[in-house]
Amino acid sequence: MQSEKAMNEKPMATTQEKVLSRTIKEITPFGVRIELNLEGRVSGELYSAQHMETVSIFQKTDGTFENEARAIETTKDGDVLVISFKGTGKQTGLTTLWGEGEGIIMTQSKKLSKLNGAKIRTVVNADYATGEVQVNFFET
Repeated sequence: MQSEKAMNEKPMATTQEKVLSRTIKEITPFGVRIELNLEGRVSGELYSAQHMETVSIFQKTDGTFENEARAIETTKDGDVLVISFKGTGKQTGLTTLWGEGEGIIMTQSKKLSKLNGAKIRTVVNADYATGEVQVNFFET
């Protein structure tokens, strides 16, 4: 799970989102490939925005998973950020999971140019039963 450092570290942004749709892409003897579409809000010190994301998850039979996500965030000023990340994780309960990963932010916004090409670390907590997902983004 999270290290003590990660638990005390303040994220640069936090996303609160909800699963809108789930698609079973593939079933194998090794696990199930699922695709999720989510929407929500992201907020942080540098910006707040609408958040839209698609996540491809390979849920293995041992309770661990691998994921790849792509997100678009749009501020009310029209600034757009594109985020891509990959990670791993595991089930923490009957319907809950925890994961972490690494990714990159891209933007053409002059106001948010500091974030263009920024590498990030992600920490995800999700509940399949409620469809609620929280993602914390940390600068690396």
